[in-house]
Amino acid sequence: MILVLIILPLISFAHVIQDDVSITEKSRHSFQTVCSKLVTHESPLIEVVSGTELDCMGKKVSVGKFCEKELAADPYYLRAYIDKEAKKVVCVSGKKVLFKYLCVKLSDKALCSQTPQASCRHIQEKLAKRLDLVHSSFVKNEKGIQQLNCFFESLPLTEKSI
Repeated sequence: MILVLIILPLISFAHVIQDDVSITEKSRHSFQTVCSKLVTHESPLIEVVSGTELDCMGKKVSVGKFCEKELAADPYYLRAYIDKEAKKVVCVSGKKVLFKYLCVKLSDKALCSQTPQASCRHIQEKLAKRLDLVHSSFVKNEKGIQQLNCFFESLPLTEKSI
């Protein structure tokens, strides 16, 4: 039983094999600040729904929406998440993201049966919002398992496609 408790979490999160971010800034905001800017009513009771969602007195809000508004002028805004221990929302900015994902479960089929570019665009929405997709590919790793590779960075305006 103890062995199952040790191995199960390792298997559950085994599909993301790399998520390297060159972070330029992390800004932290209280739950109260986030709720006050996203809902119209007072929110004395705030609960964490998931790693990216708060419940502000009955209204569920995405912390990503808050960070997108807060960092509207930041061209490097990447993602938002909730730090449960500190009870803060963290907005992350960075210039590069290297993401690698193993296609091992049936639930990965939707992501792993598209073109590499479409799959990476889906990842971009969650992890590298304002960066440009520079590379996308599917490769077979040393064990013959399909792996999605995505590389995002901020391209100069002269290199961006119009």
